[in-house]
Amino acid sequence: MVYATWATGFRPGGVNRVGALPPYKADFLKSYEIGWKTSWLEHRLRFNGAFFWEDWKDFQFSFLAPGSNSVTQIANAGQARIKGVETDIEWLPFTGLSINFGAALIDPKLTQNYCGALNADGSPITDCTDPEAPAGTRLPTTPKFKGNTTARYTFPLLGVDAHVQGSFQYQSSVEPDLRTTERGILGEQPAYGVASISAGGEHEGITAELFIDNLFDRRADIFNYAECTEQVCGPIAVYHVPNRPRTFGIRFGQKF
Repeated sequence: MVYATWATGFRPGGVNRVGALPPYKADFLKSYEIGWKTSWLEHRLRFNGAFFWEDWKDFQFSFLAPGSNSVTQIANAGQARIKGVETDIEWLPFTGLSINFGAALIDPKLTQNYCGALNADGSPITDCTDPEAPAGTRLPTTPKFKGNTTARYTFPLLGVDAHVQGSFQYQSSVEPDLRTTERGILGEQPAYGVASISAGGEHEGITAELFIDNLFDRRADIFNYAECTEQVCGPIAVYHVPNRPRTFGIRFGQKF
């Protein structure tokens, strides 16, 4: 199957929690997608994917407002464009073994300057000599690449449907803020990959599994932040929220 979609939507505007701050306007998104869903080798290989393009107008951007005891402010930030491709593959090379792979390659960036100021009608100013984020800046919290792969082998063992599984997830680096100065203070969140393994079985609806998540105890920055406005608190302390460390456990379940 090959398909194409077009969609448009919006989020309503609103009022900021600090009365001295101006309200923010609605933002609008137009999305275009062309994709495919295919099956090969007598249904032992599935290959799906899509190309997408999104135009985001006056997108709402939240940050700690200066001079307001660091209350979160929402403002509009001009236009952005998000392009990318995503795919997932499932392969069954022989009975009992399944291999899954998924990935997304994304190019999210501003197409107008973010000047940090508004026109009289509340729309964002995009023409300035020293923008807080120039056109072409990558959007925050979005990695350029994200992927995962899982291999699972199932087999009968003493009357139990047993399995062993390994998985690996990876994402590229992420910027914590849209604005150039603030992202420089908070620091880039580096790329990271996490592996996990598990083994278990199922019998008459009862499941049990041993697992180790984050097998190599990889530390990653999930979120970087400062307790108040970055230019005030950032030089004092930037906080790094890590992922969960290596975790051993047992899972039990009952299917009804």
